[in-house]
Amino acid sequence: MLAAIIKALRRGKEPRYPSRAQWPISRPIAGIPITSDSVLTVSAVWACVRYLSQTCAVLPWRVMKESDRGSEPYPSHPVNYLIGVRPNPETSAFQFRETLTSWALRYGNGYAEIERNAVGLPAALWPIHPDRVEPKRNDIGALVYEVSNDAANKVTIGAGDMFHLRGYGDGPIGVNVMQYAAQSIGWAKATQIFGAAFFGNGATPSGVVSMKRPMTEAGLELLKKNFADLYQGPYKSNKTAFLDNEMEYKAISIEPEKSQFIETNQFQIEEICRWFGVPPHKIAHLLRATFSNIEHQSIEVVVDSLTPWVKRWEEEADYKLFGPLNRQAFFTKIYLQGLMRGDTVARASFYSQMRAIGVLSVNDIRALEDMQTLPESSGADKLVMQSQFTTLEKIGEDPPAPVAAPAIDPENQPAADQASEDQATSDTPAARALRVVGD
Repeated sequence: MLAAIIKALRRGKEPRYPSRAQWPISRPIAGIPITSDSVLTVSAVWACVRYLSQTCAVLPWRVMKESDRGSEPYPSHPVNYLIGVRPNPETSAFQFRETLTSWALRYGNGYAEIERNAVGLPAALWPIHPDRVEPKRNDIGALVYEVSNDAANKVTIGAGDMFHLRGYGDGPIGVNVMQYAAQSIGWAKATQIFGAAFFGNGATPSGVVSMKRPMTEAGLELLKKNFADLYQGPYKSNKTAFLDNEMEYKAISIEPEKSQFIETNQFQIEEICRWFGVPPHKIAHLLRATFSNIEHQSIEVVVDSLTPWVKRWEEEADYKLFGPLNRQAFFTKIYLQGLMRGDTVARASFYSQMRAIGVLSVNDIRALEDMQTLPESSGADKLVMQSQFTTLEKIGEDPPAPVAAPAIDPENQPAADQASEDQATSDTPAARALRVVGD
């Protein structure tokens, strides 16, 4: 009964084809068609997609194993090779993550088929373009993926065999960002085209040429050709026009500086950054960045922009690449510390603090820096910490009383000790003075 209720709720709340219920792409009011590929011609979109996809791809990704002492890397696991070296013979690990993240940013979803060997273990990961994939629910309500191989051939892949990097959304699939951002990006694209056309047409305002005397059609075409030859193009701007036949030129367009063309471009960069969740300074928009706040902005980009994508990668891999029997023992981890590779001061401070509290040894630090570890005899594997450290329970307690030295009875001292004491007594200044007087 419970299973029937869950099934009914699931099938009632979601359509059989979830992607068809999303906001459709419409022609922006600016008049420029926008697609998930054409948006990359806008520099701010290109920079946001490139930054997030390449940053996620460059971070180290390892298989970890749970143990009694916590977790530790497990490089011999076959999944470690797939995610860290080569997902398939045609794609490197960097290219694989960069591609799927880019698709998820633009289409809302990144897909890769999981090729398994004879015993069901992952053998390869093959990216599939989102245009070829349509998630749907089968007759029993389970999520499957319908993949178009060509015009007449479609195959269905179960959810367990599809690596699905899902972007932001409220259902089994991520929403297509370009569908929702079409108006903002269309405006930016229209501004880009306007600027190119403005300089291409001579960087002069358009207007109307009025004539008091009529001209023949041939004469009018000749006049327009002469205008284009003389004044069209950025290298022919700001030239003087000579008009005859009692002609008069009247400008009717708004000059770019009056329409705040530069300010509009700057605002559109920030507008696009909002759609992708990227701080403007990460795409070289430093209008409001200062030396006093740039460090905090760099921390924010890790917490707010990169960590959500890192979690998406880790959770999808943990669930689909290890199988139900190994999920409790193995998991994957993407190391955000890789972002410090170019900051030697931050790395040195981090290592110094970790070694001071006994978290890392010298060999641990050398391994993280891709240096050869020192032999065990050197003591580089030992964990050290400050000797004055104490526990919280001992703070505030009275120090222990000093232990008094035991009293020594001269009668019970051994002869050798008594002789040493006599010798020490005879070497005092007073004894030496008495000896001199006696002599």
